[in-house]
Amino acid sequence: MSNIDLSVIDLGFSYTKAKRGGITYIQPSISGEAQPLFEQNIKPNDFFYNEELFVGNLALRHSEIKYFTLKDNKSEAMTSEVLLKTGLGYLNKSQPFNMVTGLPISFYFNQLTDMEQMLNSISSSNVYSIKKGKGAYTDINLNINKYKIVPQGYGVAMDYILDDSGKIGRRDVARKKVLVVDLGFYTLNLLGLDKLEIMKESVSVFLGVEKAYKLLRKYLLDKIGKAPAIYELDPYVISGIYEGYDIRPLIQKAFRSLAIQVQNEIDGLNIKFDYYLIGGGAAFQIFDNLHLPNKILFDQIAQINGYGKIGVRLWGRK
Repeated sequence: MSNIDLSVIDLGFSYTKAKRGGITYIQPSISGEAQPLFEQNIKPNDFFYNEELFVGNLALRHSEIKYFTLKDNKSEAMTSEVLLKTGLGYLNKSQPFNMVTGLPISFYFNQLTDMEQMLNSISSSNVYSIKKGKGAYTDINLNINKYKIVPQGYGVAMDYILDDSGKIGRRDVARKKVLVVDLGFYTLNLLGLDKLEIMKESVSVFLGVEKAYKLLRKYLLDKIGKAPAIYELDPYVISGIYEGYDIRPLIQKAFRSLAIQVQNEIDGLNIKFDYYLIGGGAAFQIFDNLHLPNKILFDQIAQINGYGKIGVRLWGRK
């Protein structure tokens, strides 16, 4: 039984999600140049990095210059290091920890070395500081003890199949063919498991929420004459209102189109699965339009919950 705490992190193109024990970190995957800021504009869940960058929601609201990437190699993207160091630093300070994270399936083998190098680099990097809300800056010296990198989508499957102690809880499912449909912002991960073995047909395709958002921007421009940038659309999609207009029909139309494309990718595998696990922050937007038997919907944090169960299975502590 390890006496070192476990942290999990998923560096998505849209959101960075991380967890340690009962503490969860969820912020948009964006950073931006720091600006002078009125104290009353600082919210409790705002993050500052090294007095030079705003991170996540704070960057979205107040940075004039924003850094946001759609680069497929996350470990090479300049934003990734800041996002990882902010999330992991907030959760762990300078305490040693074990970690589980993931990479898109199709990039897994050719990006694994890059990701390992980045994790080794941030674990041995110089002290940096982060601040949350109106609190004081905390100096951080990240101390990653052990880490495991798994294919994205695997976390969703393990969240469903494993129990909280990391043991197989759903043995009937574990013996079957399972397809994880992991809808990200930029990529769609289709991860097949046959008796828990990852199938060679598993694949990532450049098909994600971004496609629906591009359509939605087009619909907004046609109807209203203006539209937010893609990385600023989330709040309007959540509220269903933009510039006083009810845009829910346009959102549904855009995601219906995305669902058809996702269905085509699933059908193109030409494999009959016993269970379909539909995950990702926007999975609920396409779920009803996917014509699949035994489909189960998972939320935005299912992936990191699954990473947590994988970590417990590996090292014996949550």
